[in-house]
Amino acid sequence: MGGVKKFLPLAAALALVLTACSGPSTDELREKDPEGYAACIHLGGGLDAPQGVGETNLQKAAAHAAQSATAQLRAAVDIRKPETPGITDLDGFKEACEAQGFDY
Repeated sequence: MGGVKKFLPLAAALALVLTACSGPSTDELREKDPEGYAACIHLGGGLDAPQGVGETNLQKAAAHAAQSATAQLRAAVDIRKPETPGITDLDGFKEACEAQGFDY
C-alpha cells in the first residue's frame, strides 16, 4: 500500500505536465484569432517602435488583419496578394482596433 501512496502524487504531477504540453501553441492561437486581436497588438507595436521594427510589426498587423473575421479590419488592408498584405487605411485600422477596446 505504501508504494501506491508514493506513486499517486508522481502520477498526478506527470499528468499535469503532459496536459500542459498538449495545449495549443502560440502560432495556433494566432491562427485562430478571428477577432483580429493579434493584428491590433502588432499595430500598437508598429506605431510605437523604431522604423525597422515598426515596419515589421505593421506587416504582421496587416497579415493578421487579412485573416481576421472582422470586416472592418479586412477592409483596411490590401489582400490582393495574400502572402504580402499591406495596410491601406491606417485610420480605419486604428478605428477597428479601438472598437475592440484598444487605445493608441
